[in-house]
Amino acid sequence: MANGGEIVRNLRMQKELSIRALAEIAKVNYVFLSRLERGLEMPSEDLIRRLADSIDYEGEINELIASFGKVPKEIEKLILENPNSMVDLPAYFKSHRKKA
Repeated sequence: MANGGEIVRNLRMQKELSIRALAEIAKVNYVFLSRLERGLEMPSEDLIRRLADSIDYEGEINELIASFGKVPKEIEKLILENPNSMVDLPAYFKSHRKKA
């Protein structure tokens, strides 16, 4: 799987958006976005969600968040509420995967 920055860059380019245009849409500094695409910055989960909306990301949002090396808040909550739920995570992802 590609890292999150590569995914954002590839989708941005498919949409024919400049870094500045996507940065404006997602309400983030274009320098930060450039560094994020190159793997030099770590975005917040909120920013990842804004970027996903801005580039019409069609995949599972938690997978995109994880591609940046972050544990999605939804998954973190599941684990903290029930530490034994780690064995349930594969089934969780399978049930939440977007149907193509």
